[in-house]
Amino acid sequence: MTGAAARAQRARRRLARAVRGPGWRRVDPLLAAKTVLAAVVAWSLASWLLTPGVTTFAPFTSLLSLQGTVYRSLWQSLRYMGAVAVGVMLAAGFGSTAGLHAWSLAVVMAAALVTMRLGALGSQRLQVPVTALFAFSAGGGQLEYSLQLLAAVLIGVGCGLATSVLWAPPLRHRGADEAVSALSREVCGLLRGIADALRETTPDAARTRDWLDRAEQVGVLAQQARAAVENGEEAARLNPRRVLAGEHLRLPVHHAAVNVLERAGHHAQSIARGLHYAVHSEHYAALARDFLTGYAELLADTAVAARELRVSEGRGGGEGDEGDDEELHEHLARGRRCHDRLAARSRREGLDAPGEWPLYGALLTDAYRILDDLGTSLPARS
Repeated sequence: MTGAAARAQRARRRLARAVRGPGWRRVDPLLAAKTVLAAVVAWSLASWLLTPGVTTFAPFTSLLSLQGTVYRSLWQSLRYMGAVAVGVMLAAGFGSTAGLHAWSLAVVMAAALVTMRLGALGSQRLQVPVTALFAFSAGGGQLEYSLQLLAAVLIGVGCGLATSVLWAPPLRHRGADEAVSALSREVCGLLRGIADALRETTPDAARTRDWLDRAEQVGVLAQQARAAVENGEEAARLNPRRVLAGEHLRLPVHHAAVNVLERAGHHAQSIARGLHYAVHSEHYAALARDFLTGYAELLADTAVAARELRVSEGRGGGEGDEGDDEELHEHLARGRRCHDRLAARSRREGLDAPGEWPLYGALLTDAYRILDDLGTSLPARS
């Protein structure tokens, strides 16, 4: 099979997957279809209502107006209209008073370049000098032409926004759910992996190095989850699907869960780092096996609590929330009781005595911080 044939086959498979069901594969084809529709409608209306000299501005504006979300489409459209209005006013102001001259064009461009630095225009600020130059040179700075140009821009913005709203992009709550679930699974798996190893044996350097690598992956997944949540929130803003779908498509807010799980990953990394450093210590052979076994149970409860946190956050206000929170409360309470027993034993037997073996206290502190962070995500019990 040639390279062109292979690419065509992959394109057909992607198109088939996009047609079969919703997902990220539909985003680009849907946006392309909406862009074509908006551009054609805008050009047709402008050709019917306006002079030929400004017709192109309508479909061009519709291209700029259509973005991946309704919120972004509206925001970019407002900025673009502001930039065009400023450019048109500059061209009309100088063209109708000073006339068409090289020096007046230089003044218009200088004023446009200064004005484009307005922070409110954002990424559309470049349209100020572009519009001013076009209105000055093509329209002679005449007020009638400038009004026609503004009308074309309004037609393009209207078509773009109408297409974006009436053919609204999908809510991206599933992507946020999946990203936070992946983060939760990684944190839970890391804690459970450490617990299973400590329950069976004293880990070696290779095992602790692997835990450190997995803890770094938690940070990467946390960034991805936070980006997915932010994208999902933006997709829900001003999206009519959110209103029409009611409670069933309401985007869960996962920011708190991502923050808690990310901190849990940092504390798990500290646990792995402490054990990794201890491997090369002269005290490593003296590790108390009964302490490590109890600590493994503490981490196992902590891992389950991290998993239950994800379940509770993922409900998003459903009827089962109180039961999910109750299970999380129970796992946290059991973990705290296990922590208190280990801490009392270490004090009673002098395991945390200065200069003797400080690792026990550090391990207990990191585990308690994870439990404390998980507990802050819950409402107070009445």
